[in-house]
Amino acid sequence: MRHLVGLALLGAVALAAPARAGSPDAPSVWDLEPAALRTLVAAPQVMVTRTATGWDAYCRCPVALRPDEIPEAMKTAIIAVEDRRYMDHGGVDLIALAGVLRGGLSRGGSTIPMQLLKNLVFHDLRGGDLLSRLERKGSEVWHAGVVDGAVGKQALLAAYLNQIEFGGREIVGLYRASRHYFRKEPRDLTLFECALLAGMVQAPARFNPLKETTRERAYERARLVLALMVRQGRISQAERLRAERAGVRPGLMPEFRIQVQPFTEWIAQTWAPRYVREGETLRFFVTLDPRVQRVAEEALSGMVAAGAIPPEYEAGAVMMTGDGRVRAMIGAVDWARRPFNAAVKTSVQPGSTAKLPLLVAACEAGRAPGSRVVDLPVTASWPSNGALGYRGETTLVEAVASSRNAASVRLTQELGVARVAEASRRLGLDPGPEPDAGFVLGSYSTSVMAVTAAYAAVASGGLRAEPAGVLAVVDGRGQVRANFLDPVRARVVPRRCVAPTRGILREVVRSGTGRNAALGRWEAYGKTGTTTGNADAWFVGWSEGRVLGVWMGRRHDASGEGLAGRGAPAAYFRQVSARVNEMMDARASRRPVRSETPVAGTQDPAGPRRPAGRPPAHARPSPDPAALPKLASRPRPWPPREPTPWFRLEDEEPW
Repeated sequence: MRHLVGLALLGAVALAAPARAGSPDAPSVWDLEPAALRTLVAAPQVMVTRTATGWDAYCRCPVALRPDEIPEAMKTAIIAVEDRRYMDHGGVDLIALAGVLRGGLSRGGSTIPMQLLKNLVFHDLRGGDLLSRLERKGSEVWHAGVVDGAVGKQALLAAYLNQIEFGGREIVGLYRASRHYFRKEPRDLTLFECALLAGMVQAPARFNPLKETTRERAYERARLVLALMVRQGRISQAERLRAERAGVRPGLMPEFRIQVQPFTEWIAQTWAPRYVREGETLRFFVTLDPRVQRVAEEALSGMVAAGAIPPEYEAGAVMMTGDGRVRAMIGAVDWARRPFNAAVKTSVQPGSTAKLPLLVAACEAGRAPGSRVVDLPVTASWPSNGALGYRGETTLVEAVASSRNAASVRLTQELGVARVAEASRRLGLDPGPEPDAGFVLGSYSTSVMAVTAAYAAVASGGLRAEPAGVLAVVDGRGQVRANFLDPVRARVVPRRCVAPTRGILREVVRSGTGRNAALGRWEAYGKTGTTTGNADAWFVGWSEGRVLGVWMGRRHDASGEGLAGRGAPAAYFRQVSARVNEMMDARASRRPVRSETPVAGTQDPAGPRRPAGRPPAHARPSPDPAALPKLASRPRPWPPREPTPWFRLEDEEPW
């Protein structure tokens, strides 16, 4: 029977072979360019199932760590227990595969590339029946080599550790597992903790170190992993004993949690109807960055707790890169109490943030930031500049920086309403079919997403920024239903007008109404906006190429203290942008992570490094886990008393 299963596996590999090349109409994941494939294996995914009555969607949201941010001890431990010849094979371990032919599918034989494919691509082939298992195994064997070569050993190992589940949907990836089980970041893991996590991969529920009923089993499994590492020559016996004596050393960091329902809902409602058929599940590789999302949520919670945002106000915010890819989304002040996505669904007046198209149109007409404009009302009292009063004549840059409404309306009339409205539509802001000159004061309705994308066009050099949340859509057999990795972008702002427009928006923050958004050592650009009666308060701008749109609006029929764009929205922009910039700077300057114990066998691309005179891994006898000795050494008790939560700024990879 075992030989029959082996032959069947070979047959499945042969049957899977024609799918390798794919077709022009239906390419597969492994047909993508290496850079695109590396992007996808590091990305979160929204899993969407279409039912007869609607949608079921959830986010697999790991925090992606670079290879140099993962301790060498963690890499070595996972290789030792999951794929000991990982650095020597090209995606498929022929020695392990031979074991499958001898002993049947129960012997496994899966390499790390094969397991990554199973976790990220072949979710339609996870059935328990023999045919499904054979088809999946055959597909894994056939395509693992392509993925291994395209992604590279170190990046693929990092992707595997970022994407595997350590205990359900909420604990995906090494980063979240480290925070959940040990209340620390991966760089601070001990060798014993690395071994414990590596041992969990086989069955997270069975080897959970937090539960009383499975704790000792988890420790025993960790000691087995350490023994494997000794047998394979990856650590010494002395290092093993030191690791066991050190045991678990929990930290004080809180568990990593984020509110992804607004983003997940946006993906399901915007993209799923186009691609998901009833009864099937598709995987949407998405642009969300969990660390940035966490910063955005923490800043909002802190401002609410401090009373900076009145209880009668709602909020929505979007952070995106200049190409429109959404990295974080705030849908509500309290999603649990009011699950309405204000970032996408709220249709509100943009206030003075609507003056952006005026700057573009003025430049196209030959006006410079220093050009003179008339700041006088058109009628007896409209437009009003409020407490500013009227200057009679001023410069364009001063009028926008101080948010002089009269000057903006008069300039719109001089340039021609149709001309300014056309610039607005190019940026993605539609003022309606027949707007009057007052539309530059934000008299029409739009969304937080649309206004943020309009500013992203200027931030990115004048190219249209279509809001995007999806990188690719992949079915459960690896076919790519849609690919958005390389969008085609049209120029909407002439090159000669990008710098002047940016200069005016920079002055808004330096000396105008946006001073509360200033970031000190980082340059910031943006515009405030406040509508009649303080119904809507805005700040939209960018720093270091990351665009953040913030809206805070009074709920209907609510009364009380009012907000202006120069207040809480600008302060929120400052807090979030400063923290994200700090993350980027810290991550860019941080040295590669070093484990507490130098380990062998994870060097790439030159191949595995091993002590002189030691035979290669495939030449050494494989340990029999059942024969490994049981160790008397006990780690420290776990879990400890409840730690005091505290927030530590996570790191961010440059976009």
